[in-house]
Amino acid sequence: MTNQPPFLALGGPPATPGVVHLVGAGPGDVGQLTLRAAQVLSTCDVVAYDRLAPAEALALVPDHADLIDVGRRYGDPGVGRDEVDTLLRERAAAGHAVVRLKGGDPFVFGRGGEEAAACAAEGIPVEVVPGVTSAVAVPGAAGIPVTHRGVATGFAVVTVHEDPTKHAAQIDHQALAAFPGTLVFLMGLRRVAPVCEQLIAHGRDPGTPAAVVSAGTTPRQRTVRATLATLADAVAAADLQPPAIIVVGDVAALPDLVGREVRPLHGLRVGLPRTRRRGSDLAAHLRSVGADVVEVPLAREEPGDVAAIGRAAADLLAGRVDEVVVLDAAGLEVVLAAAVDLGGDARALAGVRLTVVGRRTAAQVRRDLHLAADVTVGSAGELADLPDAAPDRRVLVLGPDADLRTRDLLPDATAVTTSRLRPQPVPDVHVDVWLVPASRLVPLLAEAYSDPRVPLVSMGPVTSAALRDAGLEVAAEAAAATPVAVEDALTSLLRRDGGSGWTASPAED
Repeated sequence: MTNQPPFLALGGPPATPGVVHLVGAGPGDVGQLTLRAAQVLSTCDVVAYDRLAPAEALALVPDHADLIDVGRRYGDPGVGRDEVDTLLRERAAAGHAVVRLKGGDPFVFGRGGEEAAACAAEGIPVEVVPGVTSAVAVPGAAGIPVTHRGVATGFAVVTVHEDPTKHAAQIDHQALAAFPGTLVFLMGLRRVAPVCEQLIAHGRDPGTPAAVVSAGTTPRQRTVRATLATLADAVAAADLQPPAIIVVGDVAALPDLVGREVRPLHGLRVGLPRTRRRGSDLAAHLRSVGADVVEVPLAREEPGDVAAIGRAAADLLAGRVDEVVVLDAAGLEVVLAAAVDLGGDARALAGVRLTVVGRRTAAQVRRDLHLAADVTVGSAGELADLPDAAPDRRVLVLGPDADLRTRDLLPDATAVTTSRLRPQPVPDVHVDVWLVPASRLVPLLAEAYSDPRVPLVSMGPVTSAALRDAGLEVAAEAAAATPVAVEDALTSLLRRDGGSGWTASPAED
């Protein structure tokens, strides 16, 4: 019953077996991944990814695919160039659809040309999927246009890391100092002082506006503006972290009209437990207002009572159900899929009252299954107050742990557990706040929750009660289970706490 996301239809054909797809992941914000990149990531067999590729992009990768970290960190040799080339060639030659995922654009200081040449030399086909380059996107996210009418009519992009095997430097500092437009230096945070000194030594005005943008386009973005003469000291005082780029030119003095770094939750690192590989609309909303959301897979969903699901589908098709209560959109989805297997379809719900618990769940049912709820209630506790809930009414309740959640409220209903959780090892993550979306995740989170200084925010009274029963303190509770209400709760918590130490938390490599 799950439909392919409609945007993937615009991304062209699936990834091709036997082909290496060199994919640019963009500057860091997963929202700037191209449609083509999303399509090949969602249909490939192997992904070899770099450190600067957004982790959220890997959620698109199919369950069967191999994820291979081939990234390098400063001072760490990492996986060698020859090893990466061999990996790409061997997996493609074995008939796999291979994605080489690189930050930015693969052909802008990403050594994509070398990897393409290595594949071509062995007869391995290559597709290049261009990415949004950080040379333009990162200054733009900081409100710095690399060109601007009357200020800069051109720009030059330079890397401060040249090939150490070359006999002579290719960077012409004299020409760069005389260049009348904007200069953009990539991968240059640790060489801010030498870059500025060279430009000044070759004739650039020390008072030229300049800026460094760290972690551009991400929730950790920070910008320091100064002049060529003062930039190095300003960056050192701000303790910026890589990746970062340097911008030199009059455009760096233009006022910031974007305001990305003053969004209400900018830099707040939110831990969001989840059970599915795909990202959530809640995470997307929080990212849009500046939060750095870390979706932590505490468990994965597995089929629940398969026999009961089949009986529920048969009862629906036979007209033996008057009302379906949906606790989780996926629960209704699996029962309708079982109905299809029995020769039916969604018309089995004709004449059946559809009651959905939770506004977000109702929105998911409408979006994913194209069904409108007849009744929507805010929580399971409201079910007992609904009219027509008489004992002779044939009610079917669908969702995870359906029997536990409705046993007292609807004792005569048929409850079908449509999914169960299988716990997974919890990664060691560092966050400023945990957001707990559902009570059934509380036992899993309680095992992983180790720092009492990190506040817990609940998405409803049932979840709050479960947290307190587990001996955990609830710092804030969202007024409703909606993204906007969660944003308000987090904003209030920040305001109450003063936001001390909660700005641009560094991400782990």
